[in-house]
Parts: sequence; structure tokens; C-alpha cells
Amino acid sequence: MKKRLVAAIHRVWRLFPRESRRRLFMHATALMAPIGGPISANLPAVVAGVLSSATGLGESARMNLDGLRHAGLPFGGVDLSGTLLGAADLPAYPLESRQSPQGPGTLILHTPGTTLPYALLRCGRDVVRGKKLVGFWHWELARLPREWRLGSDRLDEIWVPSQFCADAVRQSFAGPIRVIPHPVDVAGARRRLRTDARFKALAMFNMASGFERKNPLAAIRAFKRAFGADPSARLTLKIVNPMHYPKGMEALSREIDGAENIALLVEVMPRQTVMQLIADFDAVLSLHRSEGFGLLAAEAMLIGTPVIATDWSATSEFVSAETGIPIPYKMVPAIDPQGCSHDPRQNWADPDVEAAAAALVRLRSDPAFSASLTETASRRAGERFSVDHYASLITDALGH
Repeated sequence: MKKRLVAAIHRVWRLFPRESRRRLFMHATALMAPIGGPISANLPAVVAGVLSSATGLGESARMNLDGLRHAGLPFGGVDLSGTLLGAADLPAYPLESRQSPQGPGTLILHTPGTTLPYALLRCGRDVVRGKKLVGFWHWELARLPREWRLGSDRLDEIWVPSQFCADAVRQSFAGPIRVIPHPVDVAGARRRLRTDARFKALAMFNMASGFERKNPLAAIRAFKRAFGADPSARLTLKIVNPMHYPKGMEALSREIDGAENIALLVEVMPRQTVMQLIADFDAVLSLHRSEGFGLLAAEAMLIGTPVIATDWSATSEFVSAETGIPIPYKMVPAIDPQGCSHDPRQNWADPDVEAAAAALVRLRSDPAFSASLTETASRRAGERFSVDHYASLITDALGH
């Protein structure tokens, strides 16, 4: 009887348009979500996020825990993977802490504003009660969506990984905002002496993060203009979660159009394997329309692989003419058929494909120039994205 009732409710639910269902879900969870406070202590810090998910949000939460561990601060964790927030497609994250998530302290939520109330529900009243609530937020446009206020209204403080994100949040949130760049661990990966004469370029993205925003078609076009069908040059596009947007995969296939020097690599890999993959390439292309942080660019800089990146949004804070090749752009409306970042009232960048092609040619033809970029990039990224720097910032943020 109960199963039949649930099935009937589900059928009725599916009758509503998708956007109506989404809005109803957000507002219903906002009404039901537990509240934190009163706050009696900032520690321990409890990190809630999709810890076992191969997504940027999952990586953000994992880096947060690693930073707390490095700082020697008491911490706990709540893995929200396997829910509507994200798939559990990685091995379970080892928390290595006996700290209970219940009781006073700070709850750091790695989830967008629209799903933050749902994350609070999944954490449960016993975890949320008595906590200072902090959102660790990423956003890729100049202004937050209005719906994110469902989450911001619950928060005492917001942390962001870039000044670009801070500027966006500041327009919608009156509380404290802290810029805390992620600690980027490249798992010991370093570039090795190359014996392969081919020039190899890499673009990497998660289809669930937005096909239009990541803009891999621009990477393909730039590579084609730079090298055509030259078999001594190769472009690899590493993709995860292709099922999130099948139309994106179809567009990639059409753009590649049988080019034998362009390959798709669709695979979830351990982090150490991904970092070594980056190290094995001669250039990393990030011709994004917008980035809230720019993890791929940061990883490549630390490893010593030259970066070609759109000179707008968060990556422009650390990819300069001394550390990489910033690509000029024009601003265009943020139209995203996938719906991840769709807001035609705002603009994002359309990178110059010709300039990106010229950058690829220069990296291939001028090894000395490439080496000078990576030396400076590795040093500056090491300062900006070190775990010591991160630990110092979160220790200060938690008042310890």
C-alpha cells in the first residue's frame, strides 16, 4: 500500500513542468531546513559536501578538510554524496577524525545557495543545531542568481575562493565575506623530460559544470586553426559526467568531425592519475567563458604545464603574461541551453580563438618561452595555493 502511494505521488509530481518542480523543491526545503545557533564556539569545524563525488564542489570540500587537518584544527565531516547534491562516484573519503559532527562549532557547507537548505536537511537537526553556518560558495557570473538568497538568508558568513566570487556575493549578502583560495595539491606530479616529439595539448572539464561555460568547442577550434590535421600535434579533451548533457557530446563529435589528432578521454580517474596526466602535456587550454576559481589552471601552473586561459573572471587573478598566456575576449550574453549558468541579463566572455591558436603555435615553436612561463607560474602558484597559506586563512577565519 505504501509503495503504491509513493508511486502515485511520484506520478503526480512528474505532471508538473520541470521548472515548477525545481522551484517548489527549493522553497519547500527552505521552509523545512533546520537553523543553526545560538553560537557558543567556532570549533570544531564540520565540513558538509559531496566528499565522494568527482565534481568541483566535491574537490572544494575535500580541500577544505585537508586544510583543516594541516592546520591542526579539530574537524569533522558529513558526506552528502549519493543524494540530489551529487553522485558517489569516487571511493569514500577518509575523514580520519573521531570528532562528532554534532554540538557547537562551525558548519561549512559546500553547496550552491539554491540547494543549501536541502543540504541542511540532509545534515540533520542534530548536526546543524548550535552551529555557526558558513557557505563556501563558487559562482561564475558577476551577480548571484536571486534564488541563492534561499541559502544566503541562512548563513552567518560566506567564504569564496576568488575576488571575482566575492564581488558577486557582496551584491546580495550583507554579512562577512572572506576570500580563501583553495589549497591545490597536485599529488607530487611534475613534468618529466619529454622523449615524444609530438606537441600535446589538453582541455579538461566536467559536463555537469556547464558545457557552454567550459567552452570546449573553442579549444577544438583553436587547435584546428593552429595545427590542422598535423599528426605531430594532438589535442585531448578529458571529460567526466558526459551523460549530464548528451547534446554537448554530440556537439563535440560534430566539431571534431573525424580529426585523427583530436581525442576524447571519457573517464573518472584517481586524483594522482589526473595530475600526472596534466604533467604529460605541453599545454593546458582553458578557454572558459567564466570561472569562479580556475582549478585546472592552478593545477597546471603548480605542475609546470603552460596555461592558455581566457583573461576574464577568477583566472585573471593569477594567470598573467608572466605566468601563462591570457587570451583576450569580448563580452556576450550568458546564454546556456543546458541551464547551468543561463542568465541573458548578464554577460560572460567569448575568448578570441585566433589568439588562442597563436598561443599554441608559440608554445610549440619557442621552448625557451614556455620554460620561462612555467618557472614563474610554479613559484607564484606555490605561494598563492599552498596548504600553509590556506591553513593560515581558515585558522584566522575560525578565530583560533
